[in-house]
Amino acid sequence: MTTTFSPGFARGLLDLDAVAIVRQLQAQGHETYFVGGCVRDLLLRRRPKDFDVATDARPEELKRIFGRRCRIIGRRFRLAHVHVGSQIYEIATFRGLPDDQEMAEDDSGFVVRANTFGTAFEDAKSRDFTVNGLFYDPIGDRIIDHVGGTADVERRLLRTIGEADKRLREDPVRLLRAIKFASRLGFGIDQPILEAASATAPLIATCPAARVAEEIYRMSESGHARAAWIWMRELGVLDALLPEITTSIGDGPTLPEPILAWLGELDRLTRAHGTLPREATFALVAWPFILRELDRRDDAPKLAWGRFALDGVRELAVRLSVPIRHRYTLAGMADVLKRLRQAPPRRPSPNHLRTYGVPLALTAQRMTFLQTGEGREAYDLWAAELERLGLWAAPFEPRQDDDDGDERGQGQRRPPRGARPTPAPILPVEPIHDERVLDELVEEKLRVAADASNPRRRRRRGPRRGNRTTDEP
Repeated sequence: MTTTFSPGFARGLLDLDAVAIVRQLQAQGHETYFVGGCVRDLLLRRRPKDFDVATDARPEELKRIFGRRCRIIGRRFRLAHVHVGSQIYEIATFRGLPDDQEMAEDDSGFVVRANTFGTAFEDAKSRDFTVNGLFYDPIGDRIIDHVGGTADVERRLLRTIGEADKRLREDPVRLLRAIKFASRLGFGIDQPILEAASATAPLIATCPAARVAEEIYRMSESGHARAAWIWMRELGVLDALLPEITTSIGDGPTLPEPILAWLGELDRLTRAHGTLPREATFALVAWPFILRELDRRDDAPKLAWGRFALDGVRELAVRLSVPIRHRYTLAGMADVLKRLRQAPPRRPSPNHLRTYGVPLALTAQRMTFLQTGEGREAYDLWAAELERLGLWAAPFEPRQDDDDGDERGQGQRRPPRGARPTPAPILPVEPIHDERVLDELVEEKLRVAADASNPRRRRRRGPRRGNRTTDEP
């Protein structure tokens, strides 16, 4: 049953450029609304990160209306990106019902393409969760609810539109999205979704690795990683996607308390400084599991921790297409943390302080002593040396990625004035999928890092140039 009402949102919560896009399309005779997560966030009295627009105009018509400002993207879902200044607004044409979309040839129920267009009602029915199926007309100040999403926002409940098992099989990544929304918004998850999770979780591994990794990153960098990882453990997602982690933590019903405490510190860091770079998020999430394995090894003090960390995440990184740059960041951090854990702590040399992994390692060291009280002395010693040399310890700028409320789209303060950044490593531009080539690159990077950190090793110099003779041209 469709309901319509006027919410009376404060105009300060709305994006005026997005409102102008809706007004322009309506002036051209097209039915156009805000849709998805922005409407949900407005009802929760939260300022939306972005405003997605849905309309009955086809992509070709949008290109004609907006001209060079418009770019058509996507294959599974064709979308229009409209540029207004430095901002990009996503406009989607109303989709048809899920049964009208192109399905996979096997029995998985996965939607391969959804470019069958329809009405606003059909579009709402084709979306994933009721709280993401609401439309808002900013010109007429009215919400159109075809799916009962308003009541679910009030109840703070995440519920699928239609049969849960069928909708999750259409796109198994929806289970990850359910976990993301539940942890970030503090919502409960409807019982049919919980019952369908055990059958859906193994199917997530068949989805494109980039989409799966993106959702895991977003859960981990949201400031609610602790709650998200608890949900992933309870719903069997960790067993299906990250078996290396479940092997490390055992068969308990939830994650071990030290790891939960670490994820809580990561949430505190994210809320204090903003969204971390992806490579920092990957390293900080992986580190407690790497350290757990190191603590089980009697020969841990003799190991190269960077190499150990790379070997530990190898299969996981290949399976989820984790960029090589992220693995290097983890390895560099691990090598520095080995020095920081020496007892008693030793004063670092200037070469050690210019190592690539120092800033992130100090971040991890600070998280450790805030969590356990251990390692404060080493942190203070290295931080004091950094300050004396005029270096800065956390060169991370907050990322401001869009986080759309529906599935169709896809922290730190600025350094002080005069601070010098730690140089980044030279990385290959093209992605490398051959593990033998990757091994050679890693060995070379580790060797160069070891040479740079060894003050006794003298650099090789080329032949000394003499003065030119008069016979030279």
